[in-house]
Amino acid sequence: MQAKDLEQEKQWLEHVYEELDNQQSQSIQSATAYREQMRELRTSLWEDYGINSASSNQMMDVAQQINELRQRSGNFGIQHRRVKQLRSMEKNPYFGRMDFHETGLPQVEAMYIGIGSLIDQSTGLPLVYDWRAPVSSMFYDYGLGDAEYEGPGGVFKGEISLKRQYRIKDRKLIYMFDNELKIDDEVLQEALGQSANEKMRTIVNTIQREQNQAIRNDQDSLLLVEGPAGSGKTSVALHRIAYLLYKYRDSISSENIVIFSPNKIFSDYISHVLPELGEENVHQTTFQEYAEPFLGWEWDIETMMAFLENLLQSDKDSRNKRLEYTAFKSSQDFQQVLVELVNYVSREATQFFPVKLGDQVIITQREQAKLFAENYNYLPVNKRLAKIYQRIMFKLRPIKKELQREVFQDVAANPMFEEESWWTIARETVSRVKSTIDPLIAKLEENLRVDGLTWYGRLWQDQDLWRKVAGDTPFPQGGEESLASLNNKLVSFEDITPLLFLKGELEGYPMKREIRHVIVDEVQDYSPLQLYILTQIFPRAKFTLVGDVFQSLNPYVWQRRQTNLEDVFASLDMQTVQLTKSYRSTQEIFHFCNGILQDKSTAETVLRTGSKPLVHQVSKNYSIQALNAQLVEHLGTGYETIAIICPTVSQCQSVFDQLKQYNAELDIALLDHEKATFKPGIIVVPVYLAKGLEFDAVILPEVNNQTYGQEYQRRLLYVACSRALHHLSLIYTHDLSPFVQALPTNLYETKAYENGKSQ
Repeated sequence: MQAKDLEQEKQWLEHVYEELDNQQSQSIQSATAYREQMRELRTSLWEDYGINSASSNQMMDVAQQINELRQRSGNFGIQHRRVKQLRSMEKNPYFGRMDFHETGLPQVEAMYIGIGSLIDQSTGLPLVYDWRAPVSSMFYDYGLGDAEYEGPGGVFKGEISLKRQYRIKDRKLIYMFDNELKIDDEVLQEALGQSANEKMRTIVNTIQREQNQAIRNDQDSLLLVEGPAGSGKTSVALHRIAYLLYKYRDSISSENIVIFSPNKIFSDYISHVLPELGEENVHQTTFQEYAEPFLGWEWDIETMMAFLENLLQSDKDSRNKRLEYTAFKSSQDFQQVLVELVNYVSREATQFFPVKLGDQVIITQREQAKLFAENYNYLPVNKRLAKIYQRIMFKLRPIKKELQREVFQDVAANPMFEEESWWTIARETVSRVKSTIDPLIAKLEENLRVDGLTWYGRLWQDQDLWRKVAGDTPFPQGGEESLASLNNKLVSFEDITPLLFLKGELEGYPMKREIRHVIVDEVQDYSPLQLYILTQIFPRAKFTLVGDVFQSLNPYVWQRRQTNLEDVFASLDMQTVQLTKSYRSTQEIFHFCNGILQDKSTAETVLRTGSKPLVHQVSKNYSIQALNAQLVEHLGTGYETIAIICPTVSQCQSVFDQLKQYNAELDIALLDHEKATFKPGIIVVPVYLAKGLEFDAVILPEVNNQTYGQEYQRRLLYVACSRALHHLSLIYTHDLSPFVQALPTNLYETKAYENGKSQ
């Protein structure tokens, strides 16, 4: 690369920063001016006018000022968002360049790509293109040579003659280099070689072609993104949100999108990605958070964390029993039982009766049945009954008035009330009418209502009812436990989804029609019924599902089949994107993890090498010393995030306590609940809370036959190991886990630790 070329790039960077600073200053001034105008308008409204006593002319002035206030507020919002975007560009205004000669045009255009757009105010020409712009897609999809992109006016073809990437720091060009084929491995390697952070980073400068295709897919209303650990599935989903907010900024905003994360720790971990891309953060939640208010706050709902803890700490027989009925309650067979139960309640559970007041018929039994079955059949059962109740109350109103008139006359004519005042007679009238009508209303309220939780309890209590709705499906083991829990106002984890379904189908779902896009992360831990419930809660939404079936920690893992998704999302156009490359771990760690999983897929990793995973055999009573020695060694290498991962919280607590006792000066934190925050340093964390996170180094204590010996524990071990970026250590006493023993010995190194010393 010639010195002239370098000098031109430096001048361009100076020009970009000059324009960036000018526009930022202008936007700040505009935002400040609009904010001051808003303050003055609010003061005028509250101080200049007495709203309650204002004349019609004054009210017109007030309306005009309110309209002006709205306009100023909107303008302030625009400028405020622009300031945030320009500030986000300050650190790195662009990261790439491509020279594109569009067919039919006379000259080549140098296009700089960044996280936001920047227009030269003096010329009106773009200085930096937003990475989400249609033309920017070529930067990710093509090398040198023929290229094309689809814009608002159609498909534009041409030739890319230069692709260049940059590293900019402190407003200076650190380096640049040209590449011919794709996002160069040099940039990718540098990004992947960095230390892990407490927050997920953006990947705009290293987006790969397969990721870009998923991000920019806006044709399909259902996108399923699958890939191995570290393939960037979550990053793709978040950048996809940013892309949709950019392309459809006139029709959707961050308030129209919701993300379902596995837990609060993960939600916090990914919370900085969208703001770094210049977009407002979107609402993040968990399935559990949606369940709690829907079921009712009076219920104690078992969390997934508590469920897994109980499962992992129970004895073999108890664990297998719960696994069995948990799997049944997540099956399609049980889903069909629930559907038939809803049909049964709709068909037979509500027994209408003629509604009379004295001898006068308000509504007949037949009329109610017709309303229920025909007029209101588009509504859930409870809402149908509510409509019938409202109709009865409407028809009752004139009858009640006539009754009041007759009773008043009767009371007034009674000699007992000759000397009483009008108010006394009126109170007596009201009392007598109430005594006549209230029992009828109470009977109606009791009869014209169904409760999903009640019917779910009856399902486990009444085997005759079970036979009516389940047919040949045998009554499962574990029904007694469900009934006992419900009687104690406790909803077991495996009962949450069936209860939500029954309440939704019988009483109506809490619909969120304003939500236009739903992201479901770790979708492999969702049953088809859970996904169906989400389609009912968000009836106008498109869906992006992100997951990897091999990382499922739920014992009822849904082995995803295409037909399952097509049945659940029958009304949506579906597209599946397979991410085939892992970008997280070194090759050595990647192959070790795949060996544990016995994965024979075509997944691959980037060409980033490191040390082999270390399998540490420790003599009895020296496991904590060995663990401490590993931590000290990692701290000496400069690793910023080190995770000690155990299967359960109780095991984490034990390791944490022993480490603190052995080395009081060790700065270590325990992540033992979902509301904790992931911070750099040394943490001890259960595997299900570590899911989705990544660390410079990962250490697994007690990787023996007892902790990781049964088949369901294979995935626990895989998920824990696959969190490591640069280094992975496994420590064991007694018998090594069979999943590690089965690995070829060339996939790892061994080390012994005896009598307090490494051998």
